[in-house]
Amino acid sequence: MAEHPTPLEIPGHLSLHEFIRSHRSHILEDWERAVRQLPCTRGLPYPRLGSHLPVLLERMAEMMEARDQGVPGGLAETPELDALDRLDLGYDLEEVSGEYSALRDSILRLYTAHLEQRAAHELAVMLGELAYFHRAFDALMAAAVARHARARERTFQVLERISQSARGTEDLDAFLPKLLRVMLEATTTVDSVTLLLREGDVLRARASVGLEELVTSGFFVHVGEGFGGRIAAERRPMALRSAATSPQVKSGAFRRQGTRGLYGIPLMQGEEALGVALMGSRTAFDFSNEDKLLFGAMVSRATALILQVQLTARERQARERAERALERLRAQESRTARLQEVTAALSEALTTSQVAHVVVAKAVRALGAAGGSLGLLSEDGQWFDMLETTGYAEAETRDWRHFPADSPVMYRDVVRTGAPLFYESLESVLADYPHWRGHPEVEEYGAFVCLPLTVEGRVVGAMGLSFRRRHPFPADERAWMEVVSGQCAQALERGRLYDAERRARTGAQEALSRLDAIMETVPVGLGFWDMELRYVRLNEHLARMNGPTAREHLGKCIREVLPKIADQVEPVLHQVVETGQPVMDVEVAGETPARPGVKRYWLASYYPVRDADGSVTGLGVAAMDISEQKRAEDHLRRTAEFRERFMSIVSHDLRNPLNAILLSANALLRSEDLGERHVKGARRIIASAERMKRMISDLLDFARGRLGGGIPISPRPVELTALCREVVEELEAGRPGREVDLEVEGNLQGEWDADRLSQLLINLGKNALDYSPEESRVRFSLYDEGELVRLAVHNAGAPIPAERLGSIFEPFRRFGEEQSPTSTSGLGLGLYIVEQIVRAHGGSVSVRSTEEEGTTFTVRLPRHPAGTGAH
Repeated sequence: MAEHPTPLEIPGHLSLHEFIRSHRSHILEDWERAVRQLPCTRGLPYPRLGSHLPVLLERMAEMMEARDQGVPGGLAETPELDALDRLDLGYDLEEVSGEYSALRDSILRLYTAHLEQRAAHELAVMLGELAYFHRAFDALMAAAVARHARARERTFQVLERISQSARGTEDLDAFLPKLLRVMLEATTTVDSVTLLLREGDVLRARASVGLEELVTSGFFVHVGEGFGGRIAAERRPMALRSAATSPQVKSGAFRRQGTRGLYGIPLMQGEEALGVALMGSRTAFDFSNEDKLLFGAMVSRATALILQVQLTARERQARERAERALERLRAQESRTARLQEVTAALSEALTTSQVAHVVVAKAVRALGAAGGSLGLLSEDGQWFDMLETTGYAEAETRDWRHFPADSPVMYRDVVRTGAPLFYESLESVLADYPHWRGHPEVEEYGAFVCLPLTVEGRVVGAMGLSFRRRHPFPADERAWMEVVSGQCAQALERGRLYDAERRARTGAQEALSRLDAIMETVPVGLGFWDMELRYVRLNEHLARMNGPTAREHLGKCIREVLPKIADQVEPVLHQVVETGQPVMDVEVAGETPARPGVKRYWLASYYPVRDADGSVTGLGVAAMDISEQKRAEDHLRRTAEFRERFMSIVSHDLRNPLNAILLSANALLRSEDLGERHVKGARRIIASAERMKRMISDLLDFARGRLGGGIPISPRPVELTALCREVVEELEAGRPGREVDLEVEGNLQGEWDADRLSQLLINLGKNALDYSPEESRVRFSLYDEGELVRLAVHNAGAPIPAERLGSIFEPFRRFGEEQSPTSTSGLGLGLYIVEQIVRAHGGSVSVRSTEEEGTTFTVRLPRHPAGTGAH
């Protein structure tokens, strides 16, 4: 404050208006000391406290000067400004009067001190000035008090209306238009009121009266940009005199409305701007101080109410969130309890059908559905088997007990994708499955769910749920449903495994029962060893063979039970283990504890025991006691050897007397004095002797074949064609009227025993002639087959019975039931000798006989035999 001379330092008399002007600083200092004693002013800074006083003092000086000059004047405008300003500061009437009284006292106290130095004749003039000053100051105080009272009343009314508009509402969007309409109606020159609320760094039009398009268009402006943005950034009121043309205004709504005056005030909460309130006028370029102060008061009240509504809304939202969280918690607790109930029930269910019943009876109810179904996919993935349903009529499910996996239903799509399906309305289901439209079993429900039953990434089935009414499925409920379906899937898989195990166990028990029955009834010994060659199972028959009881065998190795034959058996068992292949018909001989000191014989077959994977897990044996058979065979062998040796000896010894008979008979035929009758007798003797000679020869060949290791041969170069032609001629000569054909092809040179081959050809030829019709032809065929020569003898006639073909080459056998009437042999050794001769040459012989083709004997001989019969 500038320095001014004190009253004593100024010489001469000063009129009041001169005194006020010359001593203004002293007056203001004295006034500030006085008003600082008032409670309402102690916290105010000086600019806010006395910024209006210099203007007021100047107006007083002008008024007093005009009075001295005889010109009328007044203080009408100044008290209005002062009263509104004090109202804005919250002064009541007493505090406003106290300020004015302090100002009067300061002026009079200082002016009185100045007058004390003046002469007495000047007092009359001074007193007249003072009287006028008192009247003017009283008018000033009256005007200020009146204006303060009116402004205060108006403000209270507006603030009351603002409070009433906020009463009973917690919705900010519903409250703000009411608030702005009250503010618009409070001032006559205002055409629009707009509220921009801050959202981060953006001011967004939240409510407006008079410029509603700002809200509907979503108008916003960044803090620091435009008129509203500057107000928020600088946090102070601002005004524009022509908003429609100002570049600071970012919205075209003000231009379209033709807004002139625009005044904005920030909505402050402490140091933070919550938003900006704008009032505009199409008629006035500026607003009166009273309108600005009133707008400021309304904005202050509105800010408090907005904060209250926001806090109430936040409180309501927090309460709602808490209630929803509590509701979710209760729902989660309920779901947890239901899940525990389902899990407990599932843990007690063992079989697949029991699990399915629990799923439908418990899980479907736990999920809140009106109906439910459970279907499993077949092992080949081609069919669904409906295990259980609930909430549906029998007629609705009768056709769905077993249906193809590609049927157009939700089950199919869930299994294909592995993802659940949620349909919150019937319309959404019919959109994907239109073929179900018109089916009451579907249309009586309002929502549907189908959940895959997944085990280790593999879908094994599905669970369907139906709800009576439309039903939203929030994320937490969907997750809960998937948890339940997962539990059900695990339980079903466990049930499947249990069923499979039970079936396997039952099958194993049945198999063991059958095995026990077989083992106890078959007349052979059966036993099993583990991989360490210890007995694990055997029947009583094997136990009786070995000696110890079946129980005494268990856990012991074969050497502990049968020490005297273990060396024969163990190598065979090791061979089976190493190769994994059975060893059949092994003859074992030795003593067992069953009959000590007695040698016995067994025929045993050893084989591997495998599990389902094919791995060898043990060994088995099937043994038969062949001791009696061996003794019988030995007896028969000795008897046959004796008989055959006897026949050989007899046949050999018969040759000498037979030769004597032949020589004598031939001598008689050469005698000239022999009569006709005796000649015929001699010839019959010779024919019978020749026949006996052939029979004895056959018997000797038979004896050689059975006792001597085969018929001996002496191979030498032979041309088979010539040999065969000689035999053919001999056969035709012996059978007058019969024809024998010979077919030859290729080189038929080789090394064979010519005499034995002649015997072979004669035997085959005689058989063909004996068992063929008299009018038929017998055919001999010779073929070159490289290293082999093929000989075929064919005849027509009745075929050899099929059941006798396998034994045709055994000794003492014939073709048919009776011997052919043309046969000259009665022993049935011809074909046996043929086979023995072929075998001696290292060849083979076979026969084919049918009704259509007749009978053909085929012999194949190597050109250079090296058989065991060659000598």
